Amino acid sequence: MAEQPRNLLKREVVGTTPTAKVTKAPSIKGKNILLSDDCVDYLNYRVQQEEYSGRIYMSMAMWLENNGYVNAGKLWRRYSDEEMKHADIARTYLLSMGVQPLTPKLDAPNQNFSGLPEIIEMSYDHEITVTKQIKDLAGDAMKKADHMLYELALSYLKEQVEEHNKMQNWVDQLNSFGTDKIAMRLLDHEMKDYL
Repeated sequence: MAEQPRNLLKREVVGTTPTAKVTKAPSIKGKNILLSDDCVDYLNYRVQQEEYSGRIYMSMAMWLENNGYVNAGKLWRRYSDEEMKHADIARTYLLSMGVQPLTPKLDAPNQNFSGLPEIIEMSYDHEITVTKQIKDLAGDAMKKADHMLYELALSYLKEQVEEHNKMQNWVDQLNSFGTDKIAMRLLDHEMKDYL
């Protein structure tokens, strides 16, 4: 399991987080005095987690594309790209404060899935994990009166509302219409409207 910044973040969903360690940033010359070491650790951890999310969704996209889910594969590829943009939010913050972000080592995510329903359920669970991490970040930033980090955490949480909306839609469709082959074919076809 990845080392968490100052042991403040908690993960509860198994199988969706990397096992690679996050390297602690060394003492940094030129770092803005408003930026705490905790903040640097949190943001480097956020970069790692967002990049790993991108890898999870890319792995899912490749499986989907290889198994005939053309539109779902394209959609999960787009989700992967979005996660990489989320990593850039933390990178930009660090760079604007005179800190070079770390390039994290990442483990390979799961490569095999039983079908689109499992991918939807795993994606839903993964977004819950990410939201819990960011809520912990926001809570700690508020306790430490790090208002700039808190504002950044709020922007991530706003993104998470969008992520949950997407995944909740797919979970609701599974619950309402089932998971047989015809339902999956229709769901894959509908996903083109979300590209």
